[in-house]
Amino acid sequence: MDSPSLRIFAIIFVAGLFGTYFGGYHCIAAHTYAVAAEHEATAVGRVVGISSRRSGGTDWDYVFSVNGVQMDDYSEVCATPLAPGACSNEGPVLVYYSSQPYSNSRLEDFAVAAGKAYRTGGIALAISLPCAVLSCAGMVKLGRKNKKGDDSDRRGEEGRNKRDDAPDGIHIAPDE
Repeated sequence: MDSPSLRIFAIIFVAGLFGTYFGGYHCIAAHTYAVAAEHEATAVGRVVGISSRRSGGTDWDYVFSVNGVQMDDYSEVCATPLAPGACSNEGPVLVYYSSQPYSNSRLEDFAVAAGKAYRTGGIALAISLPCAVLSCAGMVKLGRKNKKGDDSDRRGEEGRNKRDDAPDGIHIAPDE
């Protein structure tokens, strides 16, 4: 990578790959939430703890019971308090749960979570995927252009000799 343009294309390509991964992850999560929304049920649960993540977000730990089986989980969103301040004061909350496509629960309606995840993932994919593809095409084109330029330089040097290097205006006579 000897060209600044090639470096810029490479940086955009790597950023595009990361964005594509991020958007793809959120779109897959959105699809999972959409499937879960078709089979969701609700239960009353209780927030049992609040923890902060290193990334700056908050997780709400909660417990709920389904058919006499006690379950615990955590959610990044607490949107279903059943009493004022229930999320921050370890109060009762409405828990959405589903066993399709796998066992999952949230303190938010799955349909709402699917919509949020689709928007986030869709925007990320709409920006990053074209960036990755176009920067890849730019790197290929620039690489071919550089290779073509190198080949023409080599062809020009093969047929030359030392007399061709001397300027035409100077003639050297050995005996003068």
